[in-house]
Amino acid sequence: MNTLIRRTGCTALLALLLAGCAAAPPLRLYTLGDPPVSEHTQPLPREAAVIEVDRLILPNDVDSEDILLRDGDVLKRSPTGRWASPLSVLATDLVTARLARRAPQALVTDQWPVQSPDYQIVIHVARLDVTGNGLALMDVNWQILAGDPEKRPIRGRAQIRLAGPTATDADVVRLETTLFERLADAIVIPGAQSLGYSNPTTHPEGTHSWISDLPRSLHSSRAQRQESASLPPKL
Repeated sequence: MNTLIRRTGCTALLALLLAGCAAAPPLRLYTLGDPPVSEHTQPLPREAAVIEVDRLILPNDVDSEDILLRDGDVLKRSPTGRWASPLSVLATDLVTARLARRAPQALVTDQWPVQSPDYQIVIHVARLDVTGNGLALMDVNWQILAGDPEKRPIRGRAQIRLAGPTATDADVVRLETTLFERLADAIVIPGAQSLGYSNPTTHPEGTHSWISDLPRSLHSSRAQRQESASLPPKL
């Protein structure tokens, strides 16, 4: 009798576990968009400048494989989706690819370069939040260090504010992808003309940047673009 009860209980428990597994939605893995790939890739000259992008520094509470939404002082983890890699790795890949697209005559890489880089880009994201009510926020600063110690560092910072739906994991991924794209577009690459540099696309809505210690010509052009941009509303 006891054996029959135990068997019945095990059968019922197994049925509940199987039902739970069947009801659970599939877990999806996400990346930060598709890396831009040039259709007309040209071999780099031997004397091409090397620009090394350090792994982005993100706040510890969001640098994980969890897709998170902030609700006040609570971070809610998605039960249906995760990042395919830690967020800082995906963000570094996206920013590097976007910078490389703008400087086709330079080697822009987030890997350890064979030779000492001509420039090293260090990016520190001080704040990164996506809220359940559809706001995406990023406070970020960066420093571009020249291989020549006689050259002054180039420093910049930006505040990026976006709004959009956050009802699904895909919505959150789109918002965070756009945040990091805006970040990459705000960075001015040194030696612009010699690298085949294309000016970054300006995004007046939701973005306001401060740039310091830039070469005079680049500083002037950035200042002119910022004057025409409207400041985002205070949140």
